[in-house]
Amino acid sequence: MNVRRLYAPVVLGTLAAGGLAFFTASRTWAHARIAAEGLPPDTVKVSGSDSQPIITALALVAVTAALAVLASSPRLRRIVGVFTFGVAVSAIAVVLFDGSSVDDAMTKAVKASPAFTGSNSPATHHTAWPVLTVVAFLIVAGLGAFTARFGSAWPALSSRYDAPRIRPTEAAAQTDADMWKALDEGRDPTQ
Repeated sequence: MNVRRLYAPVVLGTLAAGGLAFFTASRTWAHARIAAEGLPPDTVKVSGSDSQPIITALALVAVTAALAVLASSPRLRRIVGVFTFGVAVSAIAVVLFDGSSVDDAMTKAVKASPAFTGSNSPATHHTAWPVLTVVAFLIVAGLGAFTARFGSAWPALSSRYDAPRIRPTEAAAQTDADMWKALDEGRDPTQ
């Protein structure tokens, strides 16, 4: 298997999966319909960003890590890959093991609704967006692990875009003969 050919698909896949995670985190994760006598019904929605704001931040970190792979050296790509894997696993853990934050955000949203009277407690309906968020982060984790393993074999940016290096200066001439010699060679003896 030629891993050099997988450079672009892995970077683009990480970028797309991070973008998908960001998109799914902004969708409605739970909703409820509140009906009160004499008031129009109100639909309350809570997104993943509302209940777990760290998910959108971790999705943006995954997108940024995909871009960092492009600009990093082969040795640094391993670190970026491990970091990407860790970010994705952390996001998966937050989504899977912090389900109460969605319910807490929903409770706050219901209480803030003008149709809420205190006696009507609506049923909360959960959507599939958290599952899709986990799937997106699983893809990011797999691609991050792949980057950590094979990233050093991928091509690097040309060194011609690096900052120019400063040449070491020659020692200043000490004697009159050294000064004349420097002038004869076309160098400035005062520097």
